[in-house]
Amino acid sequence: MAENAPAEMPPHLVQFLLGGQALVVATADENGAPVTTLMTWAVARNPQTLALAVDIRGRAMRNLRANGKVAIEALGDDICYGLRGTAVVEKEPMQSTPFPCALVAIRVEEVRDHSAAGVQFKGPSYNFHTDKEHRREVEEAIFAELKGPTPTI
Repeated sequence: MAENAPAEMPPHLVQFLLGGQALVVATADENGAPVTTLMTWAVARNPQTLALAVDIRGRAMRNLRANGKVAIEALGDDICYGLRGTAVVEKEPMQSTPFPCALVAIRVEEVRDHSAAGVQFKGPSYNFHTDKEHRREVEEAIFAELKGPTPTI
């Protein structure tokens, strides 16, 4: 972990990451080369944990299985954070996804605020075409599965 970098996400970043935000996820392949993937099925469970739905057929999942180290860029309006952590497959397959995905929990080990004073950042966003609005219901089910069951204590 980098010196002086906090090991948990600040409250406004946790709130931002409650589902539906575009993240750039970086993994390392078998040669140590960086590989980036755009992911939107992500939920912050708490300040130390980020849960992702990862396609089990893709390079990101292959890399995460071989080397659990991951880096993530979270970008939104006035939000620009870099996260580093270790991935653990919690559940495979997920029940709510339309294609085979694993529920991967990231233990956050480093958080870096990449914002700069006097610079206003506008983050990426996405929405569904009118004939694809049914996908929002699928996403909501995925986010609920990523969050996990409600604590009983």
